[in-house]
Amino acid sequence: MATDTDDQTVVYLGNRKAIEVVDDPDDTTAADEGRATNKIRRAMPRGKRCTTIVLAPGLTMLDAINDITHAQRGVWQAHSDAKGPAWVASTDPALAEFLAKHWNCELREPDPDHAASGGDVPDEKAEG
Repeated sequence: MATDTDDQTVVYLGNRKAIEVVDDPDDTTAADEGRATNKIRRAMPRGKRCTTIVLAPGLTMLDAINDITHAQRGVWQAHSDAKGPAWVASTDPALAEFLAKHWNCELREPDPDHAASGGDVPDEKAEG
């Protein structure tokens, strides 16, 4: 089955401490002050999740690694409170191997349907 990501690199990260970033309900003055509402990180219900990252076409491997792993602005830190993923898979084997070594985690084969990936289900899709 063809998808809109057929020509793009996809990275799958096993996420055991997934978070979501939401508006801070205690920030009641944002509209009056003409600013955006403050954001807070909130833990998602515990479970096995998979953060799916679709990389921009033409992104170099170095840029992809930086976009995913950067300590302050990286995709991983924006989607998880864990130091690193439980496992890594990608349609780019070299990128997957680098990320697995970087985080010292399991390297898996990509399984877009997540049927054989330990019950992990996609919880978010990030553009990198």
